[in-house]
Amino acid sequence: MMGDVAEKVLRLRDALETVESINNQLDELRKIFIVVLTVAVATLGIASILWDMWGITYPQLYTMWLFVILALIFFPLVYAAHRLDKAAEIKGLYQDWDDKLKEGELGVLAILESLDWDYVEYRINRAKTLYPILLIIDEALWIALLLIFVAPAYAILNNLLFRTIDSLALVGSMVLAAAIALAKTWGEVVDKFKTLWSLDSLLWEIRWLYHEYRKLQT
Repeated sequence: MMGDVAEKVLRLRDALETVESINNQLDELRKIFIVVLTVAVATLGIASILWDMWGITYPQLYTMWLFVILALIFFPLVYAAHRLDKAAEIKGLYQDWDDKLKEGELGVLAILESLDWDYVEYRINRAKTLYPILLIIDEALWIALLLIFVAPAYAILNNLLFRTIDSLALVGSMVLAAAIALAKTWGEVVDKFKTLWSLDSLLWEIRWLYHEYRKLQT
């Protein structure tokens, strides 16, 4: 019996870490948007000023805009991917549960009494509601980053094999990049959906156990 309870509590810990990871990433989206927008405006502003000051005298500065555009494409992708990856890391939030579970029923009660159930349910509902939006953004980032490498490789390979540049090369590259992105993230996405949508029943079981243990202690 105690082993079954411990297994459920550990499942809850893993699920709550997933929930916190998703919520942390959601919180990071606003910061990412502000930083990317600020950098984009500043970069365009500085580039425009330099062009107004020296563009006529030094027309070769026209190539500056190519680097500006590349920077405005590459920086947001790398920055957003890095920040979301860091935000997903949960460090030791519930790691003391292992030691508490060794105390038996008292440890289980200590764990469950330490939880703010209303807050837990709020975080779970927020993660379940907004995770599809986060998933779309995450997949779009992966596709865009992969496209930087896939598009040139696709064009070169197409030219070598068929001696022509396909007018649909961009579409083919996007499909290939999307396929690679989905293949890489599919397992993680499925696991997160399963975790989020099985939490209600797991919470119900654990809250019932919590009330039963409370009765035994009184």
